[in-house]
Amino acid sequence: MTTVFERLRDHPAAPTWNHRVHDRLTVPDLAALEQYRRRLPTRRRSATKPPPSVLTRVARWRQTVPLFRRTLGSAPLDDGWSTLSTMSREELARAPEELIPDDADLPRMVCYRTSGTTGHVLLVPYHPLAAASNCVLIEEALRRHGVALAVDDTTVACFLVGAQSRTVTYPAFLQAWRGAGFAKLNLRAGEWPNDDAAARYFTDLSPQLLTGDPISLAELLRLGLPTRPRAILTTAVAMSAGLSRRLATAFACPVIDWYSLTETGPIGYACAHGQGFHLLPDDIYLEILDPAGRPVPDGDRGEVTVSGGRNPFIPLCRYRTGDFGRLDRALCSCGDAMPLIRDLEGRPPVDFRASDGSAVNPVDISRVLRELPLVQHELTQRADRSLDLVARPIAGAAVSESVLTETLAPLFGTVAIRARLDETLGDRTPGGKAVPYRSELLYEE
Repeated sequence: MTTVFERLRDHPAAPTWNHRVHDRLTVPDLAALEQYRRRLPTRRRSATKPPPSVLTRVARWRQTVPLFRRTLGSAPLDDGWSTLSTMSREELARAPEELIPDDADLPRMVCYRTSGTTGHVLLVPYHPLAAASNCVLIEEALRRHGVALAVDDTTVACFLVGAQSRTVTYPAFLQAWRGAGFAKLNLRAGEWPNDDAAARYFTDLSPQLLTGDPISLAELLRLGLPTRPRAILTTAVAMSAGLSRRLATAFACPVIDWYSLTETGPIGYACAHGQGFHLLPDDIYLEILDPAGRPVPDGDRGEVTVSGGRNPFIPLCRYRTGDFGRLDRALCSCGDAMPLIRDLEGRPPVDFRASDGSAVNPVDISRVLRELPLVQHELTQRADRSLDLVARPIAGAAVSESVLTETLAPLFGTVAIRARLDETLGDRTPGGKAVPYRSELLYEE
């Protein structure tokens, strides 16, 4: 009997695969996932202070995590929480090994590269169980929108779609979803055996869930692929209301915005009543901080800050995300008791154009810049299509402005590029985070 994985991999219309993956889950991991699945819907409540589970973990981290031994001091955690030092992307970029606990189970470690849409790429260590827990969190977000997946080892659960000049593509099966199929796909024409292959692949495999960034989902819409998912879930950047409406109409399903960072895992999902983003996991504590690291009153704008999580290789204590919003703890009309992040300023899609007018995906820009020794960057495209790039190099690294220009030129053609280095980039912004992409061009939905 042909397995769902073999159907995905060997379908005559399948794209050219360039990668292989396995979720590396063990039998105890699967038991832990089931416990998490049963627990998550029952623990949806708003917390005004760090829960005991987070306090217990931070107390242990002060003894076992090199960075926290230096920065968190010995103040009482329950009364002195707001006096604890904050952390940011800078610590992950400079010395991620200092966040790995002394007692970490290193043989279980896998590493992910961030997509780069929020700044310079990070290499983030992850535990397989933490990664698989995302499936449970997706289930909860879908349930809140009235959608349930019917997954087993005969079904295709999800396609993750991209529209990039180059990205990894692979078929897989997910033990977290009872062996259901999954595929990461690139919609670019050169990835497929012929012009109608993508349409046949989507039709025959019939994924229940589609995920991708807005640029890729807009390409899916443009191609008019004949698929009817139960839901569409965004990744990486915030989606415009206009694109969301078009997708919902074209595919006749809910389109759910998703707030997640590679280093934190999922944080929130878009409220079914359109009120903002509900906190999704029950094992993180969310704060909104001012530039000095002090909690702001509920309803005031500040920086989204996260503590806790499920990844033992990146323990987070007051991690400043670089995103901004307002916290609302009032009971929402949708019925979810978890607090809301309102007016989230996350990662809006940015429209870049080459000299011939073709689109340039920010993921492709990040892909070429990640090869350089940079902490973060800011790239701005002016109304005349010229580019201004400011980059912060890793301390002591050898990189020149001419190298920056030469790295971007193949993506943008004859567009004028002005590049400069700034070793203090981000120092003057809350959380030390630069805005990686800006454009004076109108976003084309």
